[in-house]
Amino acid sequence: MYSITTENFHLEWNPEVSEEDISYPVNTNLHVTLASSGFSVKDAVMDIDVKALAAFAFTLNELFETLTGTAELREPYGAQDYLRFSADRSGRIKIKGTICGSDLKGHTQKLDFENEFDQTYLKNFSKKLFSDFQSYLKN
Repeated sequence: MYSITTENFHLEWNPEVSEEDISYPVNTNLHVTLASSGFSVKDAVMDIDVKALAAFAFTLNELFETLTGTAELREPYGAQDYLRFSADRSGRIKIKGTICGSDLKGHTQKLDFENEFDQTYLKNFSKKLFSDFQSYLKN
């Protein structure tokens, strides 16, 4: 599990990589729980490629180290949920995204959100994610 928690923001990721499907463009279920300024989604699933997650982890780690740039993870198909992190030189990390989900009755919900926090909240998230997924960059 990977998480960021601030005063008014919480993000939790639980990726499930299907190693037997690694050659397919979608091979990972990224379970997302998010709360932003009182709005929330619990256990929505983004269907992504583990190599895209690894590239995102690399870029996010660079963003943390340099406080410049943008790192985005986006579903290639379906609802095209996404999360975009950006940094500025003052040490503020901005996050923006869209997360969709549906219940057992087929009702669809959509959360568009924006928030920001100090760079210190990003350190453990970005370092652990990069450490755990960097091996997929070589494949």
